[in-house]
Amino acid sequence: MIDENGLLLRGDGKLYDDMLKYVKEFLKENDGEVTKIFNYPFRKRSEHTRRVFMWARRLVDGESSINKEAVLVSSIFHDVGYAISLDGSKHAEDSALICEKYLHDNGFDAGFIEFVSYLVKNHSNKFLMTSDDIPLELILLMEADLLDETGALSILWDCMAEGGKQYQSYEASYKRIVNYSWESVQVNPMVTDKAKAFWDDKQKLVRDFVKHLSWDLAIGESSSNSERLYGSF
Repeated sequence: MIDENGLLLRGDGKLYDDMLKYVKEFLKENDGEVTKIFNYPFRKRSEHTRRVFMWARRLVDGESSINKEAVLVSSIFHDVGYAISLDGSKHAEDSALICEKYLHDNGFDAGFIEFVSYLVKNHSNKFLMTSDDIPLELILLMEADLLDETGALSILWDCMAEGGKQYQSYEASYKRIVNYSWESVQVNPMVTDKAKAFWDDKQKLVRDFVKHLSWDLAIGESSSNSERLYGSF
């Protein structure tokens, strides 16, 4: 619910559900649900949005002196602009406009709308994560966005992407996992301690998976003996 000042009351799950439903329907109605650049029909933007919201909720839990509601609302609207951004290059700006209109039409406070729109508009500028003069809310939104589709989910993506090709093999899937899932987590870009720990867990999971898969496939193993010729995973 919204109070008499147009501010979101803490813990109002239904309001978040309504926003998630609105974003999903907006993406679907405007042909923005499926990624257009690559042929990944299994990737849905509304599902990415729901997972980023989930990560944002985990990250704000226990944080004090921040606008948690702004982080959560901005996580819901951060990618809705893909529905009207042809090549995705302006999706953050378009997302901010859509978010601003929704919040205004639903009676939110002007200051809250301005701050959430700022977060949405700047969420793609990941270089700002190392800046000292940006609000913690923007860092948390960026972290939530980056935490999705890494680790276990990234491995699943790689396998599904390889499975959609005409010619498939375990070795090709292994190479893709090394080149994408493993490469993507080698550097920890997180700022907050909680997000750093989440990323470290993902990094360990992918490292262990690649190590075990290379063993199962005898990658780097001499055909004349069972000596391991591992890389440095």
